[in-house]
Amino acid sequence: MSRVQPNEEASNHVYMQIPTSQYLADIPKGAYYKGDYKLGLNFYSFSHNLNSWMKGSTEGAPPIDTMQVIRFAKEAGFDAVDITAYYIPGYDNMTMPTKSDEEIFEYARKIKQLCAELGIAISGTGVKNDFADPNEERRLLDVKRTKYWIDVAAEMGAPVMRVFNGAVPKDIHRFGWEAIARERIVPALKECAEYGASKGVIVGMQNHGDMVCTADQVIRILKWVDHPNIGLINDTGFFKKFMHPTGLDYAWYDDIEAVLPHTVNFQVKRKPAGANTDGLIDLEELFRRIRSSNYRGYIPIETLWVNGDENHPQLLSEPPYEQVKQFLDQLKAALESTK
Repeated sequence: MSRVQPNEEASNHVYMQIPTSQYLADIPKGAYYKGDYKLGLNFYSFSHNLNSWMKGSTEGAPPIDTMQVIRFAKEAGFDAVDITAYYIPGYDNMTMPTKSDEEIFEYARKIKQLCAELGIAISGTGVKNDFADPNEERRLLDVKRTKYWIDVAAEMGAPVMRVFNGAVPKDIHRFGWEAIARERIVPALKECAEYGASKGVIVGMQNHGDMVCTADQVIRILKWVDHPNIGLINDTGFFKKFMHPTGLDYAWYDDIEAVLPHTVNFQVKRKPAGANTDGLIDLEELFRRIRSSNYRGYIPIETLWVNGDENHPQLLSEPPYEQVKQFLDQLKAALESTK
């Protein structure tokens, strides 16, 4: 089986075959999976430290570079790394790359080579974009940027490119959620999905507490995009009522479960109601629901830090290695106990 089927009449692109089995399994209804999942490290877990390195800063969080994070992930016991494109020199959130293609693609090849040498997989990458922006020029630039980094993902060997839907725009009350989703977000996602298919890279849109907060919104947008090369980055920390500041008192586990049939990757957060809340995720509850689904892909973690956190990276003498390891150990224990 494959997520993308060749269609010579519909497109001039030559689609690469992407095996569905690496994400979703064909299982009898009600089956419970007792096998192992591969755990990944999303690079944003070291965002403060990586930003210090990218900016050449000697103040704030102690710097760490991309290659050091990969080595740490292997030593800590992760199976994979999700290498956010923010931490490839030359990346910029608002413009096309600030370094040459030669430099950027060479760095991508070095990442791929190091991961191969260490025996650690690359589960994905991602960009920052805003497909809901009222400014069409901005949206078109973000599509162009996303395509560029899909090329980099293919060079690096990353199977999934994470994209956002976009921040809630100022004209939301004028046009409404559905019109903005259909007229701005959906065409951009479809174009990126089509391009990703030609490169063998799945596009994974992330529910990020922005224009997409609920399982219903996820499913509706994926239905409207209607392309086999797009799925969901299931972010456990951002399911909530639309335009609400947090997910407090929201049935986030139900939404996480509802979109599992569409999931191609994860971002498991420590706090399901949002980084500014206090409640911690019940990993056993999460994994019981995942095990009851057909999802068989990677499960990356993403630790977030907000001002006031006791172990904020800016307050530590080294990157938050121990905090990340602790969360990894909690995941491993929960996975074992739910078999």
